[in-house]
Amino acid sequence: MSPPVSALPGSYRWALVTAVVLGFQVALSAGFDVQAALNHDVPPPLSDSPYPGLGLSALAQRNLMLAASSGYQSALEAMMPWRAITSGLLAVAAGLVFIMAMRLRISPEGRAGTALLLGRAALAAALLRSIDGAENLVIVRTMMDQVGKAVVLEGVPEAEAAGAVGAVLGSVMTGGWTLAMVAAFVTLGNYFRSETLRSTLERAEPS
Repeated sequence: MSPPVSALPGSYRWALVTAVVLGFQVALSAGFDVQAALNHDVPPPLSDSPYPGLGLSALAQRNLMLAASSGYQSALEAMMPWRAITSGLLAVAAGLVFIMAMRLRISPEGRAGTALLLGRAALAAALLRSIDGAENLVIVRTMMDQVGKAVVLEGVPEAEAAGAVGAVLGSVMTGGWTLAMVAAFVTLGNYFRSETLRSTLERAEPS
């Protein structure tokens, strides 16, 4: 007779929920990055009034958006084909995290082996997400550099100062988000590969 579900620790359930959500989100995002890398010559859509409060005319705002679009495309072009490869592998690794986590939630059989596979996929995703994050940082800096040059051409001091602050904030946010994602994957990887969890899952195997 198999042990009751309550025999599993609460941390296990939270880890599964985190793996499902994180794996799905990162796999989906990486899939979009692959598509963007393969179509780097297609400019992204332009937003209406992307720089409110800077006192810029509609034409000036459009010029800044075009500069950002140009920086985005040039950064992707310089990274091809490595960007597509990194994002593709990340999509696979994160997708495996999602699939293994869903399998653990649904099937009570073979959970120890599935948890080990999930842990390995999570560590692979952590490595690939760190590379992906470095690429994202290059993209953000290239975009902001092009926007900064466009702002100088517009001759608006307030916008120039705001652009410099935006460049720093963009880099900090991109780096911080990468660190958070990598830390989450590493934590999941170590948790699902731990001997303690494997022993617990083996004891909970249905007889």
